[in-house]
Amino acid sequence: MQLNAEGRARFQAHLQNVLRHTCSLCGTGNWQVEDAIFELREFVGGAVPTEGSVKPLLAMTCNGCGHTVFMSPMKIGIIGAPAAVEQAPQTVIRTEEEETEE
Repeated sequence: MQLNAEGRARFQAHLQNVLRHTCSLCGTGNWQVEDAIFELREFVGGAVPTEGSVKPLLAMTCNGCGHTVFMSPMKIGIIGAPAAVEQAPQTVIRTEEEETEE
């Protein structure tokens, strides 16, 4: 799905507020902002899923090394959360460092 003018403006405004660092891999500060919303689907063993969770994503790609960063268009306010789809409970996974700190 292509972003409309309002969606592009919201994404650009969000990036002006949060994009303060260069690429974490190569140090280049030259980003290509994609003009579409993409979907990340739950992996179901290689088959095309007909059910399961789908995450809408906005993407930025570093022009230096190709590192791609995803952001949630729902958190930015570009799209609303789907009302018809019940959200699955989120699982928090802790790293070993976090577990030993407790």
